[in-house]
Amino acid sequence: MRKSVVLIIFLITSGCSLQQADPIPEKFQELENLTVYSEDVKSVETITFEKDAIYGDSSDVVIGRMGELVIDNLGQVFIADISKMVIHAFESNGQFIDQVGRDGRGPGEFSSYIKNLQIYDNRLYAFDPAPSRLNVFALNNQTIEKSISLAQNRSNYHELKTTFPHIKNIFVTGADTFIAEFVKHSNKDLHKYQNVDVTSLYYSMDYDGNISVKLFEFTSEIRTNLVLVINLKDFFGHVLYGFSSHGQIYLAEPDDFLVKMYSPNGDYQSAFFYPHEKILLSQEKAAEANVSDRLISEMHLIDLPEYWPVLIDMKIDDLDRLWIATTVEDMSIYEWWVLEETGELITKFEWPRGEPIEVVKKNNIYTRKTDVETGLQQIVRYRIEFEEV
Repeated sequence: MRKSVVLIIFLITSGCSLQQADPIPEKFQELENLTVYSEDVKSVETITFEKDAIYGDSSDVVIGRMGELVIDNLGQVFIADISKMVIHAFESNGQFIDQVGRDGRGPGEFSSYIKNLQIYDNRLYAFDPAPSRLNVFALNNQTIEKSISLAQNRSNYHELKTTFPHIKNIFVTGADTFIAEFVKHSNKDLHKYQNVDVTSLYYSMDYDGNISVKLFEFTSEIRTNLVLVINLKDFFGHVLYGFSSHGQIYLAEPDDFLVKMYSPNGDYQSAFFYPHEKILLSQEKAAEANVSDRLISEMHLIDLPEYWPVLIDMKIDDLDRLWIATTVEDMSIYEWWVLEETGELITKFEWPRGEPIEVVKKNNIYTRKTDVETGLQQIVRYRIEFEEV
């Protein structure tokens, strides 16, 4: 593959002046097909939001512990309840419809957790990690269509013998294809507060749940031994991932505004980079970000990075636009960037840290709002309006 670095030049509205992008960080200089944008790039559209629906507890349903959610093409909302082991279905207007699945160990049932809710080709997919089972429900009547036992042939893949026994994530990439994420890290002689790199391995699967080929592997996060070995997301972040409607894979590391694009087969294609200010990591800033007091008190015992993660979250909407949350000086908010799939900036906006954006679809964002006093959560839908600058 021919190596190329594209420096994007922007026309400034005050005159026909040229502004060159900042120097490329050394660790990215060997990347093929890298586009570097200027830090002074301007939004081409403005964005506004109008709240128009709420999903959650009502006289018809009480949600135990709200998990992931997914939206179908009709605007129906499906919310996982990870304490009751069911999925709650709501009309677009917020009216409760019915429950999907139930607690148990049979087809269409969940025994450990509910995650990776996805919709593809009028089917609702929901992953139960401990039994490595993917339940597939028909959207038209919310009944079980198929229950797939995943990775039954993993013993044929020597490299997977060193990974954790459970699949971390399953991604639906086509009507009959999946990508499974396996992870591994060394547990040998880890002392308390020690960090360890986690490696993720992506493998493709067929519709029967059989592993076929390895796509690629990468260091996906850092975990810290706090009795349990966990990712301190607030401090270290983790690699963000997303999939376009064409099956293209996007990966973004937390420490810089760099996004890589891969083909559905796992072949690296290109990347784009934006210079972005980094915020020094400190106990004062941690308190502003509402990090727990216990964790703040242990910060001096952990080998922490110098800066907060640059990238915090990434969503890909149904138009293949990228929505990326970044850390800024004000720790009560994130600055979200909306980008074309090739990386060109559309707009930016600020959004409260305490109301994370979960899904972007059909020109709506769906956020998770928590009542500070009761801890009860609701999903709130906002209508998006774009307007050219």
